[in-house]
Amino acid sequence: MMQKVRAWLDAVLDRAERHPRIAPVLQLADENIVLGVVAGGVLFLLIGLIGGAANRGFAGLLVGGICGALFGAAAGGFAGHLLPSRDGETSVDIDVAEHPEGYVSGEAISGYLVINSKRNSRINGGSVYLTCRAMFVHEVSNEADGSQAELVRSTKTLHMQELPIVPSGLLRRNMPVRYPFRLVLPDDPVPTHHGYGCAVRWTLSARVDGTAQPLGQAHTEMLVRSSVATGAGMHAERVTTSSVAGELALALQHTTFSEGETIRGRVIVSPSEDFAATEIRAMLLRVENHPLGNDTIVYINGWNADTGRYRGESQPGGQGTTYVWLEDEADLGTDVRFSLGEKRLYDFAFDVPQQWRPTFATDDGTVTWRVVAALSRANGQDMRVHQGITVHTAAPRVARVMASSTEEEEVG
Repeated sequence: MMQKVRAWLDAVLDRAERHPRIAPVLQLADENIVLGVVAGGVLFLLIGLIGGAANRGFAGLLVGGICGALFGAAAGGFAGHLLPSRDGETSVDIDVAEHPEGYVSGEAISGYLVINSKRNSRINGGSVYLTCRAMFVHEVSNEADGSQAELVRSTKTLHMQELPIVPSGLLRRNMPVRYPFRLVLPDDPVPTHHGYGCAVRWTLSARVDGTAQPLGQAHTEMLVRSSVATGAGMHAERVTTSSVAGELALALQHTTFSEGETIRGRVIVSPSEDFAATEIRAMLLRVENHPLGNDTIVYINGWNADTGRYRGESQPGGQGTTYVWLEDEADLGTDVRFSLGEKRLYDFAFDVPQQWRPTFATDDGTVTWRVVAALSRANGQDMRVHQGITVHTAAPRVARVMASSTEEEEVG
């Protein structure tokens, strides 16, 4: 019933707004107030007419009608002022230029907050927000009943910036308004990271408030690139490990890479005796760590992003909760026999995934990358060596400039 009455009042208001003399008056107030004045005035006008005529005749009819209409208009206007706007009447949008490569530290994010309403609406102000939130996952197991470990997610706000730009006033129907804004990223922002155990997201949001509730909200993710110092990690690195059987070395051209760049390296086996290896391989690992948990390392071998469930092997070790993701691997040899003094070289290459998962570190969690070389033996000690690398999401042109100084270097 109330919906039919409201629809009838809306139709009357629409007709009135098309009248050249009435429209300017209606545009001076929130339509909820106008509707309240009209509905209250008509209702109490009828009550006043009936009551006045019954008690005082024609004179009572006039007095009762006038007093009822005035009282009803005042009461209806006040009620309309408190009445919240209907859902969908006001739209709020954030208009920013496309920035597919993301923003860097200290860069300004500029755009417009666009507000449009299907009805004349009173607004009490509005703001634009730039927020950085980090989400971390760690495992908690119930040792008392021996149940399976549960995943606990925690969220922390790393940065919050508010810019009030919308003044209080009347928003006229079907007349979009645009408010410019400019927000500046901090000098050393935590970069966007779309991981699973650790995730960092920057959000540009806006909220416009009405009299009794928010009229509309909008959200959009902003991609923030990681930074890298010029020349950092651009020299060759070599790490080794030794055993009775010999030496295993891992050599990389450099240790800083942008997403999409190719990691080129070499595994070097220098035997000090004759032995057989069942497998030689190189791996690219991404390691997510949260300081909370039961000092567990989880080696992931399957993940369902829709359900948030994973398959993996859990082992004691590390600090807090550590998730190890196999991003890529190269089989360099199987069932290989080595002879004393016979050095062998195995080249490999990995493409760093372009998934916005750079290296980063906060007090609540870290993400690191490493290249691992492993040699397995059936009847002897396995050998393993690893080199940490830095993966960044700086602009590709920056990576090319940095790499140009080492293009002639050879891995030895």
